[in-house]
Amino acid sequence: SDLKHILSGCKNGVAGDGQSHFFHALASQKNLAITEDALGEYDARVMGYEVRLAKARGGFSFKYFQYLVLLYIEIFLDRLTIDLAVFLEELNTFLDKLKNRESSLRDFPAFGSEDPRRLAFFMATGSGKTLLLHVNLWQVLDYLQRGKHPEALLNKADRRRVFDTILLITPNEGLSQQHLAE
Repeated sequence: SDLKHILSGCKNGVAGDGQSHFFHALASQKNLAITEDALGEYDARVMGYEVRLAKARGGFSFKYFQYLVLLYIEIFLDRLTIDLAVFLEELNTFLDKLKNRESSLRDFPAFGSEDPRRLAFFMATGSGKTLLLHVNLWQVLDYLQRGKHPEALLNKADRRRVFDTILLITPNEGLSQQHLAE
């Protein structure tokens, strides 16, 4: 809710310096958990995806909640592919704190090395899930190529940094056609 309050009134799109208006709003906040430089790098990648989509759609820009999803995934993938062991330790420390506050999580198992390969978002109808799915694929492919430890995403014996197959299952043919077109 804090981020919604900060970003919902911002203009969409890129500011004059190439960073998004969302970046400027976030960077002005005190006590950020990441450096402004790192935030700037993540923002630049998200804006690159926006430019890529705008070429196909014309005049497109992410809404603040779409931006937040993509920013979160950038941070997540970066942390995952820098050092999986450190990332898991931080996740489990966070989980332990939650377990102390929420008794319903007491039996929730610690995160293991395979768990961060799965990430899910719950989004409302019409929020752009299909669009974000395509960007998420671009994000994963990008981190496979430039991540320090891409094996955290794709653990292949031959160390290749590519998927052999990407399978997207849709509930009907119309949605499959929409994915292919986009």
